[in-house]
Amino acid sequence: MKVGVIGSSHGIKGFIKLFTEGDTLSSAKAPLTCTVEDTRGNQSQIHIEEIKQNGNHYLLKLKGYETPEAVVKYRGFSLLWKREELPKPNADEIYSEDLVGLLAISKETNTSLEYTVTQVIDNPAHPILELKPKSGEGETVLIPFLNRFVGNWNLESKTLEIIEWEQWFEV
Repeated sequence: MKVGVIGSSHGIKGFIKLFTEGDTLSSAKAPLTCTVEDTRGNQSQIHIEEIKQNGNHYLLKLKGYETPEAVVKYRGFSLLWKREELPKPNADEIYSEDLVGLLAISKETNTSLEYTVTQVIDNPAHPILELKPKSGEGETVLIPFLNRFVGNWNLESKTLEIIEWEQWFEV
């Protein structure tokens, strides 16, 4: 499961930035071994010696990488974590991966909108939900994953409430 994206190097000792959604790594303790994946889907193992929170991101120190130039090769890679090793989300939290496949329903009418979440797009400001028609025909809709646009989700019924659905089709 993707828990973050590796950014640029930080400082002169070989630390690299990791941008995550939420506080997934807050309970992680180094040293640990993780999988990283490049943009082509190629995976490899890294060994994290140190994890430090630094503002809105984490700093990772990787074993065997002592300079910014050495560690920058991982920039843009996704950090993957085994699902069973992740902390269980709180009642008002959800992993982005769990949103994919949910059926969109109207918060106002509680009826199906005949769209499903097909992807959660990483965005520096907030995640963006991509929804496509169940039938395969029609417009793709992009909705910011924010409380004013998205209501509750139910993993048992596999539904996600969308607030004021009509606004996404206004020209």
